[in-house]
Parts: sequence; C-alpha cells; structure tokens
Amino acid sequence: MTHHVIYVPGLGDHRTRAQRLAPKYWQIFGVKGHVFVMHWRDKEAFAPKLTRLLAMIDGLTKDGDQVSLVGTSAGASAVLVAYAARLDKVTGVVCICGKINHPETISPSRFIENPAFKESLAELQKVLPKLGLKERERIMSIHPISDNLVPPADTIIPGAREGVVPTFGHSFSIGLTLVFAAPSMMSFLKKQAF
Repeated sequence: MTHHVIYVPGLGDHRTRAQRLAPKYWQIFGVKGHVFVMHWRDKEAFAPKLTRLLAMIDGLTKDGDQVSLVGTSAGASAVLVAYAARLDKVTGVVCICGKINHPETISPSRFIENPAFKESLAELQKVLPKLGLKERERIMSIHPISDNLVPPADTIIPGAREGVVPTFGHSFSIGLTLVFAAPSMMSFLKKQAF
C-alpha cells in the first residue's frame, strides 16, 4: 500500500517552482509526493478547483492507498475543506502558516486578485466547526514564532496538534518548514493511517 501526500501551495502558486520540489524530497520518508496547484489568481471559482482536488484524492485512494494533505498559507484552507469533504479517505492534514481564522483581516485587494481564496476561506468557516475532536486530532498546524502575513493566532485549530518552528516571517518559514520539518510532518501523517 502506498501513502500519497498531496501538497497544495498558497497564493503565490504561479511562482513556486522551488516549493514544488518538496514532495519529491518527502519520498525519502516513505511517502509518494504530489503537487496540486490551485491557480489562485486565474479568477476561476473555488468550487471547480475543489472538485479537481477531490477527484485527485478519489483517484489515489481507489486501490486502497492512503492519502494525506499538506497546505501552505492559503492552501491550508483548501486542504482543510477537502479533508472535511473526504474524512473517510484523507488520513491526515498538515497546515503550514495557514490562514484559517479571521478572514475579515485580509485586505480586500488580496481577495480581488484571488477570488477563489475568499470562497475557500468562507467554506472553511462553515466546515471547520463541524469537525469533531477525533477529526481534529488528525490535523497538525505549524506556524513560526512570528509571521508578518498570517499571525500565529490565525493558524490555531482547537483540538489539532500545534507545531512551532523557530523562525520569523511567512515565506521564509514556509520554505524551511517544508524541508527541515519534513521528518516530523511525514511521521505524523503516517501515524494517522487507517
């Protein structure tokens, strides 16, 4: 049985060539990495993007394989919504510097540039309260000591495992976490396997 890990980057996914290498690196920890690019800036609604992500999850699990999700920044909202929709198929989730709480603090111009992100966050606010303690225990949310774009308080999910990396800043912390926290992230995800 293969354990697949799907990585969903944040708003800068049109220029994340280096980040897209992370899932290949994760393979040394016994998982098969994949990248799912949301194309946040292309003005397409969130619903069809989510449909494609769910189809990828369904395809990878059809032969009994395991699937976990990793989302960074805006990608955290997408993976959490997908997780809520596929609780029977997604074994675990890791969010890195994820904007999860307080969508009202985001600049309106950011939503104009990335309308699907606004829809993803709105959907997350509906589904997150419905996740029970057992479902939340399968989530790890990682944040740095300080983040100029996503305050650590906005990454917290009560009942989920919280991780703190000893870094400062948003993009820098994401990059370092994808590499140096990979052993603990992959270990956590593999322990959630059904």
